[in-house]
Amino acid sequence: MKRNASGKPLARRYSNLLILLLLSYASVAQQVALSEKDYALKYKKAVQLYADQKYFEAKDELTPLTSRKYQNSMVPYVLYYHALCSFKLLRNFESRNSLRQLFERFPDWKKIDEAYYLFANVCFFENYIDEGMQYINRISAGVSRQDVENMEYFYFSKYKDPTQLKVLNQKFPNNAIIAQLLVDNIQKNKYASKEDLELSDRLTNQFNLGEISGSPKRTTTIKKENNGAIDVAVLLPFRLFEFDPSKSSRANQYIYDMYAGMKLAKEKLETEQININLYTFDIDRDARLISELINNGTFSQIDLLIGPLYPEANKVVNTFVKSNEVVQVHPLSNNRQLIVNDKTTFLASPSYEIQASKALDYINSQNAPRSVAIYFGNTRKDSTFAYIYRDKALESGIEVTTIKRFSTIEDIDTKRKPGHIFLSGSDNTFGSKVINALDKKKVSAPIMAASSAFDFEGSSLGIFNRQLYLIQLDYINREKDEVKNFRSSYFNSQNIAPSYYGCWGYDMLLFYARMLNAGKTKFRNNLDAIEYTQGYVLDGFDYTNGSNENKIVPIIRYQDGKFIEVAR
Repeated sequence: MKRNASGKPLARRYSNLLILLLLSYASVAQQVALSEKDYALKYKKAVQLYADQKYFEAKDELTPLTSRKYQNSMVPYVLYYHALCSFKLLRNFESRNSLRQLFERFPDWKKIDEAYYLFANVCFFENYIDEGMQYINRISAGVSRQDVENMEYFYFSKYKDPTQLKVLNQKFPNNAIIAQLLVDNIQKNKYASKEDLELSDRLTNQFNLGEISGSPKRTTTIKKENNGAIDVAVLLPFRLFEFDPSKSSRANQYIYDMYAGMKLAKEKLETEQININLYTFDIDRDARLISELINNGTFSQIDLLIGPLYPEANKVVNTFVKSNEVVQVHPLSNNRQLIVNDKTTFLASPSYEIQASKALDYINSQNAPRSVAIYFGNTRKDSTFAYIYRDKALESGIEVTTIKRFSTIEDIDTKRKPGHIFLSGSDNTFGSKVINALDKKKVSAPIMAASSAFDFEGSSLGIFNRQLYLIQLDYINREKDEVKNFRSSYFNSQNIAPSYYGCWGYDMLLFYARMLNAGKTKFRNNLDAIEYTQGYVLDGFDYTNGSNENKIVPIIRYQDGKFIEVAR
């Protein structure tokens, strides 16, 4: 082997030079900035990896994109997702470091409140409570107060020692969640000292803790203090212990929206001199908690129960309701069986039977031929509604030419032209599929359908621009003054526009509280008096003629470039 003057093999020398050269090229390559297009592609790839819960891979893609040489509009999002990935991987120091870079480099980022929320979350996770609270206080409007309080409850509810809670209360005397947890802790202690009981009373008066002032929590007791007020228990699946602090939205967001609407209704009712004590209970499928609450006498003073949603818990509640003549409202169900033979149990939404009857009444008013073809989708709800519609059609003397599950164009019956067609589907592509099949088979007739069968955002307007009538229980007439006023109030309270469920929670509590205001003895008379359609965000309530279900059924159609209500 050839050697140089130093005696070292030349091959090894060339090898070392080659390695140094390659490392040099790699270093230069890393210093070359990506074009904005390539940067965007890498960012989108990382976000998809994050969405697929591949946090290691997402973080690796994001790390080079956090370099200070980049100053485009995507960089703050990159830093935020980098912090999120680090938090998911329990690399909390790296998460805080990424967020600090974000605060330093992009202090005016439009999503900065989300970053403050995440930073507080990381701090609470590592028990840096003081620092976490500093960042909580920086949040202005980008994250709702309800989400903040849910996160506080998630972490602070882990403190079981009253001494620790007292220290927190002394540090943060204006925090309602800490105060509530401390009061609950004291009240559960059979041997609480006089000083602790006095502290509990002071905090209860300071934060009005007889009701939930912010985020709902797992209430276990009700302190009767109504002085003529109506006591309302909300039994809904808040699922506080499934709370994911890294997310500002949740699968059961509709529950929180309803509750937010109820709180605004409470404020509205106070202007009408109707006082409400609003209590929340985190009630899911498990019947054991609700049984325990009933056995402990928790509901002995309650006037109105809203919920629960699931049958296991409802069986327990319904037995209590029948024995104590408490008013119970099912806020979302369309199942008439829930109110059979129950004088004080009500459906806030109309049953499928009422929806079918109202739809047929409207079709008959249009002088359509008295026959119907019925097509339904794949879910149990789809077939249930379809067969109830069939039964109601037959009762009213309308012939049913066909009733079948729709899968393909060959399911369309062309032997006899129906007077009208009814569609029942939960999949929002179902309606357009059936209509396209009808068009191809040249079957033309007025169509009555459940609005859930249509995609209002993604469908071509040509689908709606025909004799198509939709049963839409969640219809909102945005031109109503009540809607405009409520949207403004809700936005001021929650920093977001209200969903249908926010409107529904508001109307529901408003209505039942007004009906109960004169006392339970006059409750039924108030319901029977008139249809209550004025002064509500949505279409109102109709329990006339002894009905225990709301008979208001909005039916809409597309006309002159917009959806209008043609019947209710």
